[in-house]
Amino acid sequence: MNLEKIFNDFIIDARKKSIYADRKDIEEVAREALNIINNNKDATPEELVELMIKDNLNHLEDIRRKYPTPGYTVGINVSNINVKLYGGNINYLTDPMPDNALFDIASMTKFYTEVLAYNLIKEEYFSMDDKISELDNRFTNLGDLTVRDILTFAVEFRTDGRISDKKTIDEALDTLYNINVVNKGKYNYNDMGMMIMKEVMERITDKKYEDLIDEYITKPLGLNDTHIIVPQKKFKLLTGSPNVEYGRINDPSALAVGGFSGHAGIFASSDDVIKLGKAIFDTDILPNKQDAYTNDVSVARGIMGATYTSHPKGLDVSYVDNLSSTDSFAIQGSTRTHAEFAPEKAFTIMFNPSSMGVEQALIEQEKLNKTRQEKGLAPINIVKEFEFDRNGKLVKYTLIDSRQLMPSAATVEEVIKENAKTCLKLEFLKQVIDEYDKSYDKEINVEKRGM
Repeated sequence: MNLEKIFNDFIIDARKKSIYADRKDIEEVAREALNIINNNKDATPEELVELMIKDNLNHLEDIRRKYPTPGYTVGINVSNINVKLYGGNINYLTDPMPDNALFDIASMTKFYTEVLAYNLIKEEYFSMDDKISELDNRFTNLGDLTVRDILTFAVEFRTDGRISDKKTIDEALDTLYNINVVNKGKYNYNDMGMMIMKEVMERITDKKYEDLIDEYITKPLGLNDTHIIVPQKKFKLLTGSPNVEYGRINDPSALAVGGFSGHAGIFASSDDVIKLGKAIFDTDILPNKQDAYTNDVSVARGIMGATYTSHPKGLDVSYVDNLSSTDSFAIQGSTRTHAEFAPEKAFTIMFNPSSMGVEQALIEQEKLNKTRQEKGLAPINIVKEFEFDRNGKLVKYTLIDSRQLMPSAATVEEVIKENAKTCLKLEFLKQVIDEYDKSYDKEINVEKRGM
């Protein structure tokens, strides 16, 4: 078998898919894979994969030791090659990260809401150009605002106070229903649009949001570890939120309206998120899938406004590395969760810093504010408590906003780079295997736990 010819053909093909990457960068990564194959001629496919993911695992362990996150899970799928890397703890105690942990995926939920909307549009419940106020008359101040405006995130909103400050569900929803438009036509990333869409879709279909998620996403794809309302028997698998003992997420606005909304509320395993990513390109679960990776009203944002798209400047302006193909797109959550999808490829990045516990979070907050004070910056609060009235009974939830403690550039973006490299290596390995045995279709599964 002529590996050099396979290598050269692979570079040409990869360059066509990853037009924003320099040829030398593609060659460098692919050459690493080629060297591994050449130096381990008797290795099994699984053993070759283990060698190719070694840098990933070491990098994840370095991040876990340097930054205040109890643990992590990273999943990578390239065609029939499946990798899972996980390590550390599921919480601030000593419970090790299980291989099927359920992460609070925060704003990644927005993508699920948009998938629902696209399916309901396909089934003619409403259209892109329908006015929100005509679909749902509870929204009295939205005028000619359309579904398209919301799904493309081309609108800026204003509410009468913060929804998270409202004590009852009725007060929180009343604040949402009386929302006003500040600006239209310019990209504005916010939570309000997806909160509105959740209410509209429930009103139009006469079905609950959680039932719509089941009907259009989780049941068709067999996503048994994706939940909005988490069964109590799975509470021990929850991570990424300080409220997991109640089966609740780390988002006060979602908690204010009852526990979840269209912008946040889903717990999911890495495996399930990858299944969703594969289905985007392999099935019709997302009508008009090109809207996820095609730009519209903002640089490096998809027509579906919750997605990040490829860009010549790569990670400087997006969350898609230049080694990825130009039909890749990414989704991300504030809990330091991330996923990227492309044809025959998907990967996840799931840290759980918001599970560090309040005591540790306060210690980290003090250290952070000391550094900020030395730089002349104002202190910030990482830990916040929220109290809600639920039928006359007060319940308390905690927000641990650990984004400042785990800066994206030094954590998530570094892993995006590593994952993009690993995907390229595994794509090359897949091509070598195909050339060796064109009928080889065995699933290659590799799991590695960090120390």
